Amino acid sequence: MHAILQELIYESLREGAVWPFDRHYIRPLHFHGQLELLIVRSGTATLRLGTRARRLHAGHLAWILPGVPHVMAEFSDDFDMWVVELEPALVASCWRAIDAGAADDAGVFSGWPLALGERLAGRDAIDVAGDELLQLAKLAARVWAAATPGEARPALRALGERALRVTLDALDPNRDASVAELASCLLLASPTVDRPGVAAELGVSEGFLSRKFQHELGVTFVEQRARARVAHFLALAGEARNLLASALDAGFGSYSQFHRIFTRVSGSRPRDYLGEGRRRSQLLVTGGGAQPSLTTTCALPDVARQRARLDA
Repeated sequence: MHAILQELIYESLREGAVWPFDRHYIRPLHFHGQLELLIVRSGTATLRLGTRARRLHAGHLAWILPGVPHVMAEFSDDFDMWVVELEPALVASCWRAIDAGAADDAGVFSGWPLALGERLAGRDAIDVAGDELLQLAKLAARVWAAATPGEARPALRALGERALRVTLDALDPNRDASVAELASCLLLASPTVDRPGVAAELGVSEGFLSRKFQHELGVTFVEQRARARVAHFLALAGEARNLLASALDAGFGSYSQFHRIFTRVSGSRPRDYLGEGRRRSQLLVTGGGAQPSLTTTCALPDVARQRARLDA
């Protein structure tokens, strides 16, 4: 019953989702339009982002930028974490709350993709103090255990703001960023920009940019741009907007182009994907190569195991 209620809460909340790690349900290599946060409570694991591996251990916070393919490659028997997905609109609101210089704009991709990309792209997970980790885990547990969207929403927003503040305070400004991940954020924020425009914005050559996409994410620039546009469309469509207007604003030249690319990237036709209410529960799966496979449904973990983790 709790699992069914959580599905209803997430569907009506439309701002994000939280769930405890379940070793019996491991997502295949996938990407999505949400900003994802992993709060590691115990054990060790290897997270693969694009072509690089990131080692996680207890006390780590790890961010996964929208559009970046990722998969949990391996984990120890005692590995446990909270998984948090924040919708673009909520991230934008949280970003305005913690960045005094952020533009006061209601757009879901206003400012934060590139601002966060410059700080997070290609960075390793960060260590946080035990007390801070405990507070973040408590907020995640509060969202997960909420009985109504009214209870879940403030806890989720508090979790997003707190995690972003902790992360920005702990980042090393001298580390090199991932060019491909940063370019992906730029594509998400400005879906109509072309390859010369992205290369100019980042101060690199087009050839260098293309090689970085292949080397770091395992896809071409054109494919990553398609993914970014699909992710942008889903965020706009989630605001109950007209599908054609959302498609054009997401950078597609026509509805027919949008329909063809969306179906190829997601494995479902747009109206089927949205009409069945699966925008939150489905993931865009890349299948390990440039051509994606069908989407996969994210089932909620077993309630008994969830409760055991929450009580631990």
